[in-house]
Amino acid sequence: MPIGIAMFVQVADSGSFSATARLLGLSSSAVGKSVARMEARLGARLFQRSTRHLALTDEGEKFLQRCKRILAEVEAAERELSASTGAPSGRLRISLPRYSGLFEPAIAAFMLAYPAIELDLDFSDAMVNVLGDGYDAVVRTGELADSGLTRRKLCTFRRLLVAAPAYLARHGRPLHPSDLASHQRPASRHMPPRLRVFIDFLVEKLQGQAFGTP
Repeated sequence: MPIGIAMFVQVADSGSFSATARLLGLSSSAVGKSVARMEARLGARLFQRSTRHLALTDEGEKFLQRCKRILAEVEAAERELSASTGAPSGRLRISLPRYSGLFEPAIAAFMLAYPAIELDLDFSDAMVNVLGDGYDAVVRTGELADSGLTRRKLCTFRRLLVAAPAYLARHGRPLHPSDLASHQRPASRHMPPRLRVFIDFLVEKLQGQAFGTP
């Protein structure tokens, strides 16, 4: 807030150095000197002074109207900034593993908790270029190679290869990993991109959990 301008406006509205001083917790002399310095800097007299009366000059009236507009713009900018920092908003681009069923409850809960955040979800198992491809966060399984990127562990799980009894009855039970080459591969399912995920929310929901354990 421009202190000198705010003080000038307060003096003009109250019509008194002493009233402004009491409001701001200053001395009357300090308020008077502040206005005098402003007049010297502007090269114009803003107030007509007498022992009992303080009134704006024509130049002071014009300057007052401009100062009030300036202060209103400053206050509006402060309110806008305060509102923008009060609740998270904007877009997040996140890459998740192709089979992300365990993330779906956390994502749904996040969307309800942060409706102003738009999530752009990309489902892929490829090692993407986080910065080059414009991702805000990437979730992957396994060990991460040496990287300068910030990383956080979400949860632990183990993979299981399963099949329905009816499928095994039709196609037989594989006895060796090489037997899987002749079996049908399940079709992948993609969640349609709607909004983007916030990684700290996943950490809160999933950290410390273990999936796929007996």
